[in-house]
Amino acid sequence: MEYTPNYIEKLLPNQIFVFGSNILGYHTGGASRTAKKFGAVWGQAEGLQGQSYAIPVDFGKGNAVPDMQPYVDRFIAFAKEHSEKQFLVTRVGCGIAGFTDDEMAMHFREALNLENVSLPRSFVNALQDGKEKNFDLERFVAAQDGDYGSYNEALEEIKSGRKTRHWIWYIFPQIKGLGFSCNSEYYGLSGIEEAQAYLNHPMLGMRLREISQALLNIDGHSAHEILGSPDDMKVQSCMTLFDIVSPNDIFKQVLDRYYMGEKCPKTVMRIERRQTRPMLRKLTISKDYRVLLGDKEIRMEPLLKAIYLLYLKHPEGIVFKSLPDYRGELTEIYNHLKPRGMNAQVLQSIEDVTNPLLNSINEKCSRIKAIFMDKMDEILANNYIILGKSGKTKKILLNRNLVVWE
Repeated sequence: MEYTPNYIEKLLPNQIFVFGSNILGYHTGGASRTAKKFGAVWGQAEGLQGQSYAIPVDFGKGNAVPDMQPYVDRFIAFAKEHSEKQFLVTRVGCGIAGFTDDEMAMHFREALNLENVSLPRSFVNALQDGKEKNFDLERFVAAQDGDYGSYNEALEEIKSGRKTRHWIWYIFPQIKGLGFSCNSEYYGLSGIEEAQAYLNHPMLGMRLREISQALLNIDGHSAHEILGSPDDMKVQSCMTLFDIVSPNDIFKQVLDRYYMGEKCPKTVMRIERRQTRPMLRKLTISKDYRVLLGDKEIRMEPLLKAIYLLYLKHPEGIVFKSLPDYRGELTEIYNHLKPRGMNAQVLQSIEDVTNPLLNSINEKCSRIKAIFMDKMDEILANNYIILGKSGKTKKILLNRNLVVWE
């Protein structure tokens, strides 16, 4: 199959640039910035826009969309309906959103055999065997051996005490997602594994240590004086990443010498987030209507559970003002939970919770949220609770493929 090119500067008339958008449709960085020249519309987070197609990946501040699979599924369905177009899928979610290629590739499994969809080589490798790690370190070799801003030129500039050319991204690489430019995304390292591979590369690792030593050999100058801004911060980020990969190495010496031993907090935070990102677990509704998250029961009182099951049965969501239309269904669900019948107090509670003029439904949703927040962190809990802006559709975002009704 044909892979999506690493750089896409122009498109043929039938080609569509597929990129990851934040949920607000603010196309400011990485592939989304490139998408603007192919017709991406500011404020449109999903769908076809000129010769581009947006798939929501992260909120405006870099928090991951709780479940992007429905967006990918809609894209795949769209691609199947438009066989006359060729869709070039970029490394969606692997830039500012901070996911790995392996994590993102799994969402595109159904696109692997579509003739009119091209995927990045790294996605294909992950989908075909799940083992091969294609970090494409040759992109660094090619840049460092190029005609302008080569490694030898960079080394001479550092030895002279003053950086003048534009080579920072591929000489002192950072973890992906800290910058917004095409260079920062293309040369960003996906995480600890790729950084380790970089350091183990027979040429790249040697050069990184050599140019780091050249920094240490300079006397009487600050990192800002040598590198300028913001490249002094980029070097701190690079040293932080490789110090984590290889502690007590030369990278710690650079941090001690130029940054008072301080690691780049954004780099540390992104690595920690990547290493500790929790996985979504299957939600099971048992035959006796217990709510099971994995092997643990999520206990709720009957009315809370009835509301939760109502929303779980409606993945399209329900607007609070429309709840009176669902009063009968909610009552039926409650009857299944408490088959011995309902008293007047219960009937009044159902009446209140489906009355949009009262605050009862908001209070119940807050209590459901608190139950899940007691079991997991907020980012993960947002997949399982009833969410939505005031006056808009409220829904449970969890992919229904992860919901089992026994």
